[in-house]
Amino acid sequence: MVRGLYTAATGALVAEANVDTIANNLSNASTAGFKRTLMQIQSFPQTALYRNQTDPGQLPNAYIAGVAAHQPIGTLGSGSYIYDTPTQFDQGALNQTDNPLDIALQGPGFLTVQTGPNQTAFTRAGSLTISAQGVLETTRGEPVLDTQGNTITVNPQNGPVQIDRQGNIVQNAQPGSGQQNTQIAQLGIVEFSDTNLLRAQGGTNFVNAGATAAAARQTTVTQGAVESSNANVVRSMVDLISNQRWFEANIKMVQAQDSLTESAITTVGRSSAN
Repeated sequence: MVRGLYTAATGALVAEANVDTIANNLSNASTAGFKRTLMQIQSFPQTALYRNQTDPGQLPNAYIAGVAAHQPIGTLGSGSYIYDTPTQFDQGALNQTDNPLDIALQGPGFLTVQTGPNQTAFTRAGSLTISAQGVLETTRGEPVLDTQGNTITVNPQNGPVQIDRQGNIVQNAQPGSGQQNTQIAQLGIVEFSDTNLLRAQGGTNFVNAGATAAAARQTTVTQGAVESSNANVVRSMVDLISNQRWFEANIKMVQAQDSLTESAITTVGRSSAN
């Protein structure tokens, strides 16, 4: 009975964690560049059950007369646990904004951003801004890096910013200024050999946990648009309801096992009066 209680408890814990995961996906359904998270669940090793008869069977009503028996009767599960929480990097829909500092990536690439001294992260969130110092940043205030790993500085007085499909940043000179168009930098867009080795750092940022990074070859940039979240609201709502019912079923099983244990404790050793 105690084994059954722990088995049901592990199921309830996994269901609760999955509800939190789905709720996080739902809360970021309108976050540009957000990638939904899934939960991979695995069962604990099963225990093989056998019916053992070590007595040679000489007693009356023995299982097999005169023969010791060791017969398998099945397996017994022992619950489940969270194996991994991978991120799904499938492409989100493009949302047109007409803001020249908004960019959407189409393909497997990521923007490189600076999160601290000698620290970088990668993101698909392309809503960019220009700081008071002229540094191109994300809405989180993290500088966007170029192909050389340097920050990108833009002077708003030098004309509007244009970003082509390869991520080249060009500022057009103001008409009549006598200046020519100038390429400032190229966005540091990278692609990874295995996106399963990218781990969420919070929000829309990811850190590389061992994948090989290379300059983007299959990714293009669309200016004036952002990539929408790839979280599916309808599917997430269905999964949320399903997991809540799964949680409730396991809680009822825990209560049933607890009731059986209490009954066993209060009745074991009692003998009926004759």
